[in-house]
Amino acid sequence: MTDKPKRVAYLLVRHGEAEGNREYRFIGQMDVPLSELGRCQADLVSQRLGSTGVTRILSSDLQRASATMEPLAATGIPMLTDVRLREIDNGQWAGLLPEEIEHRWPDMWERYRTGEDVARPDGERWADVQARAIAAIESDLERADDGDIVAVASHGGPTVALIMWALGLPLGGSIFRGPIAPIHNASISTVLMPSRRIGGLNDVGHLGALVSEAKVRFLER
Repeated sequence: MTDKPKRVAYLLVRHGEAEGNREYRFIGQMDVPLSELGRCQADLVSQRLGSTGVTRILSSDLQRASATMEPLAATGIPMLTDVRLREIDNGQWAGLLPEEIEHRWPDMWERYRTGEDVARPDGERWADVQARAIAAIESDLERADDGDIVAVASHGGPTVALIMWALGLPLGGSIFRGPIAPIHNASISTVLMPSRRIGGLNDVGHLGALVSEAKVRFLER
């Protein structure tokens, strides 16, 4: 007798605004804190998630992701961390501004800017990020209970990569040159498993006036 597939909703949450986001720094796996605005966004997204029946929290271990979930976890909802949900490893690009990268690696920057999935010097490609983020969700699904609603706190890159996977879209190159626009800080996107259906995308209705003042930039990372 075949086990019935477990139905699990994954609510993908990009962390609240972090220090360096407004400057468009390549933060990656640098463990920077939330900004003041980001902490306010964390309160609002946690309130929204608290009304959805979330049963568990799965978070990147970087503090800007886990801190976004702290108000929700404080209500008694268990939280686990998984390093596979981290943002891309920017290697030697970590902490730099786009213009600094362009100055030091002009040829590589041009390839990146035009959509190639380049490997950062001593870092990762987007394909690497997608592979480990998918592995994190699939591992969680194995231990999940039928009907679970899991809040997944991660970052812009892994979140877009998971959405593209759920939609069956090929990565092809840089995720920020693909069909999915950059995901907003403290937004919620929903992936329904095991069918890999999208139940919501980049929802920021809970943020009201606290939508980040920084305009969306096409090449966010």
